[in-house]
Amino acid sequence: MVWVIKTKHENDQGETVGLELESEDGWLDANVRWDGCMEIHLYLVTEEGRELSDTLHTCDLQGLIERLQSLDSVCRSFFFQISRQGS
Repeated sequence: MVWVIKTKHENDQGETVGLELESEDGWLDANVRWDGCMEIHLYLVTEEGRELSDTLHTCDLQGLIERLQSLDSVCRSFFFQISRQGS
């Protein structure tokens, strides 16, 4: 996935303290602060445009990713077992 920097926020010393990023496909954007906290916006993208669908706030992106990967693993295992039982 390619991310585009839409806006770069700097403090009085010229240091970057925040970024506004958008995924190339328009499905996600994120407002990221220097301390690692961020707000992630999920969009429904249609031919007519895009509509905000949901917002996540986290100060631990890696922790969130690990939890989502764990959730994905449990779901895949569960539904794989069900699909094998049905065949």
